[in-house]
Amino acid sequence: MDARPTPPPPSGESGLPAVRPPSPVVRPGDARPGVPPPETSGTPEAPETPAHRWRRLTRTRRGAAGLAILAAALLLWPFAGWFWIPWLAGLVVLVLVALLRLDRLLHGWSWHLGGLAVLVGLMLNTGPWDWALAASLGVLLAGLVQLPWWRLAAVGAVLCLLAGAGWGFDRYRAAQERAAQEAQTSQQNRGQLGVVRPNLVLQVVLSSVGRGDVGPVCGKLFSEPAQAPFAASTGAPDCAGAVRALAAQVDDPAAYARGRAPSSQDGDVLTVDACRLQWTAGATPGPQLGVLTVGRVGAETTYVVTAFRACST
Repeated sequence: MDARPTPPPPSGESGLPAVRPPSPVVRPGDARPGVPPPETSGTPEAPETPAHRWRRLTRTRRGAAGLAILAAALLLWPFAGWFWIPWLAGLVVLVLVALLRLDRLLHGWSWHLGGLAVLVGLMLNTGPWDWALAASLGVLLAGLVQLPWWRLAAVGAVLCLLAGAGWGFDRYRAAQERAAQEAQTSQQNRGQLGVVRPNLVLQVVLSSVGRGDVGPVCGKLFSEPAQAPFAASTGAPDCAGAVRALAAQVDDPAAYARGRAPSSQDGDVLTVDACRLQWTAGATPGPQLGVLTVGRVGAETTYVVTAFRACST
């Protein structure tokens, strides 16, 4: 055996054999060398939660605008008396947008257009104080969602108190105006349905009482101030009960309607003493009535019973 060292290869040569070694042939039954999976750095990505989706929705312009429109419509709906016509109008707008192919021009803002139609319809059926209270409730709800950060909730509570006070006063004033208008209308109707001449009021009252006809007496001839003492004179709870109680004492309605009573006039006011009713036949077909004060109502030309006093026993 030669112990001499092997000389190094010439410069530029690697010293490897010139012939490429044959690659191993993998047969079907042989086990293939395993390839390790690629290594991943970091922790696995967490699945998306509803809170993440909600945060992503509110951070987009379309999402935030849509939520604002929906919240405003839902808050205004109770103040509009649960009026459903604006919602139908919003649906019609969406159908028209779809039929006219306008959704391509709106670029995803079609639902917002329908929501605006609903919101405008609800605002037309409400007032400024309704808008203020609905907005205050929206601020309060937004603040409650952000608890324990309480500043926005405190601002919303203060706004709700202020807007609620204004809203309540506005509703009270509207109710007072409505009651005054109803009373004025009632007086006008009563004056229109009264009697043209004051000396005819007694005959109309006696005729209606004799027949037990409540409508002309309580709805046309007796004013509100005169109805209470008229009912009290018979012990009835109201004017209608007084008419029925007197009608039960009438024996001859036709003769009772022909009764006469002394009267005195002072300007446009006529006082009829129907506690001294008299009939030409001499008989008494019904009860005495009371003292009637007949006058005009407002600027009307017709006459009604403006006051009543029971007969002294």
